Amino acid sequence: MQKRCILIPTMALDTFLRRFSVLPGFIQTGNGESRKAHFVRRSDPVPPSGDQQSGGNQDDAPKEPKAGKYRSLSEITMGEVGQAFKSLERQLIVVQDQEWLATNYFCSIPLQRVLFEERPPVLFGRVGFCYPIEGLRDNLQQLELYFPRRGKSPDLLQIRQNVIHPNEAIQSYRLSIRMYLSKKEQREFLQDHGRFLDLGYAPVFEAGYADLLEITERDRASLPWAYVFGSEWFATVSDAWQVDIKRQIERLLNWNRVVLNFHPRRYLLQYRSLNDEMEFNPGFTEHFLLMPQDTEQALQKVDAKFGEMFLRGLG
Repeated sequence: MQKRCILIPTMALDTFLRRFSVLPGFIQTGNGESRKAHFVRRSDPVPPSGDQQSGGNQDDAPKEPKAGKYRSLSEITMGEVGQAFKSLERQLIVVQDQEWLATNYFCSIPLQRVLFEERPPVLFGRVGFCYPIEGLRDNLQQLELYFPRRGKSPDLLQIRQNVIHPNEAIQSYRLSIRMYLSKKEQREFLQDHGRFLDLGYAPVFEAGYADLLEITERDRASLPWAYVFGSEWFATVSDAWQVDIKRQIERLLNWNRVVLNFHPRRYLLQYRSLNDEMEFNPGFTEHFLLMPQDTEQALQKVDAKFGEMFLRGLG
């Protein structure tokens, strides 16, 4: 059995998490890289949706947004913010350039207190648009933030510079993706590593498979949302363990994880795809894996799949 190799360094978050006790837990950390600011708008905002519900005065009871493009910050409770963060905390990797704000990045933003207006001390969500440009907080005049909700589409929030607490740090995060790749496949993905980072995703590379074999039902809630398995990587797995690996991959699919099989065209006469190895056939079996043929296709599939999941609402 081989040992895993993770190419993303770690750092402690105790200081930040103590600052915002509403956001409990421990987060993995990753390597943020400096980038040039650029002006991007990936898609039109998704209007808030959801049926009106009556409820008590509990802090964690979600308040439905009123009619309008943006949900009011005063309607958001600390309980909602904590729930949104907790639903994603195990998937997030901290950006070392912690106050870098860009489309698709997740962030925690501290808010100033205002007399006669109730609002949470911190907001958490996914950045939709920055004005006038993406970059450090000093560049920002306002941004649109998608606030996650359980089982419902995210609310759209408008955050202006003057509501952000001037003396508290903004923390940015990328979404992690677990990639089981051969050394050669890893080098191929590393060439486009910056593209993944720029779009808010942090690849975590694995060369071995020990941790994959150890996954049990108890680990289900803490597992990454997406996996990429290389066909060359699978071919390096010992024959004695291939059956167990396939069983674990099918378990991930049954747990509604996104699983992609990196299978370039050059592999056609060299390696079998995971669909062939696992006897998956579209229209005949419950599962069938998407097979990106290059790193750009893999990034596009990852981005599209998470976008669909996020807009449907968190589980």
